[in-house]
Amino acid sequence: MQVIKKIGVGSAAKVYGLTLGLLGIFIGIIYALIFSFIGTFASEEIPMMGAGLGIFILILIPIVYGILGFIIGALGAIIYNFVAKKFGGLEIELSESNPYPAD
Repeated sequence: MQVIKKIGVGSAAKVYGLTLGLLGIFIGIIYALIFSFIGTFASEEIPMMGAGLGIFILILIPIVYGILGFIIGALGAIIYNFVAKKFGGLEIELSESNPYPAD
């Protein structure tokens, strides 16, 4: 068994921030479509207001998700490192990959 003793805070923050930022793009597209659709019916005086709100949401959500992911990833790594130092890390079992596939 191998034990993960420590997780790099910067590394975890970057990976988690990028992962949530990419997820935010997909969620942003859904919200942008919804807000654009609703906004076109709600604002008769300014018809482009709905499209503008949709584009704003499409830009805002991935940025917010990425920033929150970065912060949460860093905090998660810090907490894991503290707990692993006191009580031991995660035990994982690794195996060598077989260079010759079984037929």
